[in-house]
Order: sequence, then structure tokens, then C-alpha cells
Amino acid sequence: MAELTRSEIYDLLNRPGPLWLVNIDLSGANLVGADLRGADLRWANLSKAYLTGADLTGADLVGANLSKADLVGAKLSKAFLSGANLTEADLRRADLSKADLTGAILVNANLNEADLRLARMAGADLISARLDGARLPEDPRLK
Repeated sequence: MAELTRSEIYDLLNRPGPLWLVNIDLSGANLVGADLRGADLRWANLSKAYLTGADLTGADLVGANLSKADLVGAKLSKAFLSGANLTEADLRRADLSKADLTGAILVNANLNEADLRLARMAGADLISARLDGARLPEDPRLK
């Protein structure tokens, strides 16, 4: 986290209304349990950020860098993660239901017990991703 102090991050996260944080650098930031519902975090750098239990429901994370981020138990339902870099991210028990992961990079990500039901994952790179116990999207061709 190169530019913002803890108090500046606290102030940012406690403003009313959806946050507009496009292209912000929050790498390594402690955002455990943060309320980021509907936040605009397009192209943000959240690499190595601590987002355990954070609520990112409906957040726009298109093109964001979440590599090596801790997202254990995070709520990412209906989040827009297309083109996001989630390489080596820890998404254990995360709620990614109805999320858009089109073209997302999930190489070596831990998705154990994650909820991916109704997620859009076309073109997502899941090489070496761990998916033990994950609830996966249904293939509509199998209905």
C-alpha cells in the first residue's frame, strides 16, 4: 500500500453511497470485513490485500489485480470480475454466485468450497485452481 494511510482508508470506506475507486492502489491493504458493496474498483490494484469476509456484492472489479489477495469468505455475489487477475488468490468459501468471471485469470487460485452457482466463467483461466467442494455453475447443455 504505497499511497494511502490507514486513516485515509478508514475515511474512504466510511463515506456514504457507493465508492468510486477506479485505478486505486490498495495493494497489501487491510480491508478485512470492509463494506464495498457496489464499489467501482475497475482496474484497481488489490494485490496481496486482506479482504477476508469483505462484502463486495455487485462491485465492479473489471480488470482489477487481486493476485495473492485473501478473499476467504468474501461476498462477491453479482460482482463484475471479467478480465480480473486472481492468480493465487485465496477464495475459500467465497460467494461468487452470479458473478461475471468472463476471461478472469484464476491460475493457482484456491476456490475450495466457493459458491460459483450461476457464475459466468467463459474463457476463465483455471489452470491448477483448487476446486474441492466448490459449488460449480451448471452446464445448461446438461438440462
